Amino acid sequence: MDQRPNKILICVNRRFKDDEPSCAARGGFKIAEAFEKGVLERRIDIAVERFICFGQCQKGPTIKLVPGNFILGASLDMVDGLLGKLEAACGTKEPGEGVPPVHLLGS
Repeated sequence: MDQRPNKILICVNRRFKDDEPSCAARGGFKIAEAFEKGVLERRIDIAVERFICFGQCQKGPTIKLVPGNFILGASLDMVDGLLGKLEAACGTKEPGEGVPPVHLLGS
């Protein structure tokens, strides 16, 4: 990673035609969930957002580091290694830092 990313975008787009590839059909939702959980558990100082379509359906699931590069053909097997790189590049938050108060999280 050349630059410190402040956000990671994970495509979760599902295409309407079953015979067309999409990031969601190839595991985009599970990848997004794994990043969200991993970033919270490790307290990595980066925002995680689900995104709808980078136009790379043929090469997905697609991840975009902001600022930074695209990661095409992502898989669940890649998440732990990428989290380690993000932790090294972005650092971690102090416990409780950036966590919404409990009353805002719902029940």
